[in-house]
Amino acid sequence: MNSWFRFRRPRFVHLAAIIALLAVAALTGGALSTRAQGGAWEGRYWNNRDLSGNPVLVRQDANIDFDWGGGSPASQVFTDNFSAQWTQTANLPAGTYRFSATADDGMRVWVDNVLIIDAWYDSQVRTITADVFLGAGNHTIVVQYYEAGGVAVAKMNYVSLNAPQPPTPTNNWFNEYFTNTSLSGAPTLTGTTTDINFNWGLGAPTAGFPADFFSVRWVRNLPLEAGRYRFTTTTDDGVRLWVNNVLVIDQWRVQPPTSFSVDIDLPGGAIPIKMEYFENTERAYAKLTWQRIGTTPPPTSSAWRAEYFSNMSLSGQPVVVRDEGAVNYSWGYGTPAPQVPVDHFSARWTANLNFPSGRYRFSATSDDGVRVWVNNQLIIDAWFDRPAQTSTAEFTSPGGVLPVRIEYYENTALAEMRFGYTSLTGTGGQFPGTGTVTSYRLNVRTGPGTNFAVITRLSTGNVVNLTGYRNGDATWVQVSLANGTVGWVSALYLRTTIPVANLTPITGTTTPPTPPAGALGTVNTGALNVRTGPDVGYPAFTSISNGTTVTLLARNAASTWVKVILRDGRQGWVNASFLILNVSINSLPVSNL
Repeated sequence: MNSWFRFRRPRFVHLAAIIALLAVAALTGGALSTRAQGGAWEGRYWNNRDLSGNPVLVRQDANIDFDWGGGSPASQVFTDNFSAQWTQTANLPAGTYRFSATADDGMRVWVDNVLIIDAWYDSQVRTITADVFLGAGNHTIVVQYYEAGGVAVAKMNYVSLNAPQPPTPTNNWFNEYFTNTSLSGAPTLTGTTTDINFNWGLGAPTAGFPADFFSVRWVRNLPLEAGRYRFTTTTDDGVRLWVNNVLVIDQWRVQPPTSFSVDIDLPGGAIPIKMEYFENTERAYAKLTWQRIGTTPPPTSSAWRAEYFSNMSLSGQPVVVRDEGAVNYSWGYGTPAPQVPVDHFSARWTANLNFPSGRYRFSATSDDGVRVWVNNQLIIDAWFDRPAQTSTAEFTSPGGVLPVRIEYYENTALAEMRFGYTSLTGTGGQFPGTGTVTSYRLNVRTGPGTNFAVITRLSTGNVVNLTGYRNGDATWVQVSLANGTVGWVSALYLRTTIPVANLTPITGTTTPPTPPAGALGTVNTGALNVRTGPDVGYPAFTSISNGTTVTLLARNAASTWVKVILRDGRQGWVNASFLILNVSINSLPVSNL
């Protein structure tokens, strides 16, 4: 049952009162500007468009109100193709705030780790606003910006709309209904409801309210025991859901009745929940349910629970569910499994990983869209079509077992998804230097040679710590991974901050058997799949055409598969039956992977 309250305006207001109110409003708006509320912004500037690597400039900016024209923020920063991030912690009274972002080119705005403005694309100067209800207290605001070329403009401001603080009853939702689809301005109706379970059909929420083009916000503190919960929304049309101040479902679009689910680990207590909804035309439906499906703290696990969907929106039931050792795939024009279509599919990976306290850098390489959550915080958001590209983000772990979730979708053509992370805490401390992976895929082995077992794999751009040791001829380097594991990688595919020759050689390290000099193979079939391992059960990440010549590295024990180096430096396995070899296959060293 709903209880409703209508806002009423007095019919007659004295002119002097109007003038006084306008004066107060003007003073109040100025007092609630970014300058007055949060003080200076910490500004970080990069000479690239994706905020990657170390910033070239760190400074305090009084406000985000820049129009650089065709110039640069500072002498250290490029005129074009640069990016910036500003961070501020503001102490605010409870109320609804309007955030305004003006940019040429891309800008994103987070409030308390919730993405409220996402305009990360090339454009001319434009302004985007978002209205957000905030409780009283400190709030962290993060603004990210990039400049592609031409004019550079970056402005962000927020002001209070002086909305009253909604009540937060234990057993009821406080709701606000708006006569627009963007939850903007003052609500037309407010009240409470016991459940979010509405099927208005072709009708309106109440008499006198429009049946189409409206939006609703529900907020509540939900008393829950500690555990893992599954929240499910079903709406026609758009929906956004925040759980414990984290945006966990973002499906803000016109759609028929569609359900979306998310699993999230929660502490015990009163958990803030917010759901936003908009109705476009025709039927209107909005429902939210939740159930406890596990206990907290979650057990640590090195395996990923993978769910594959035969659509690009992770909706409905997955067609494949399995455990996987790593998220490190290049399916090429293939598919993760026979049940999954070649194009227009999506996947979700979840794991509970142990992160000792410290700073970490996460990377996600995808073709097409990817999102990454760490400890239920969205840290990478590249949910759009793109060729294979790497996005990175840094995260400070409080220590302990943290949930990690990766979501991915493939549109058409090539399909690739790789994920990794590395600790930044040890850099410059007990480790003499770091190394950055330059190859498409790099095996980490138990010893310095391809005859040693593979521990894991790294991807382009991953950063690892150097332990200070190398093998005798400086062709292999010992590295330390984020989880403390120590392994060996080929020095050929690692860009190090100190010369490899300066590292201490470990005596007794042996090099693996090497293939005969000039060992080559030529493809004698129409198209030959190159796979990640010596069997058809391994996924193919590319194919090579008839007449292509490749360098031979190794063979499997049965001499039925050959490991090769492609022209672009990638390594993989091909069926030996479809190669013409210039050496005996038995002259190649045996390798497992």
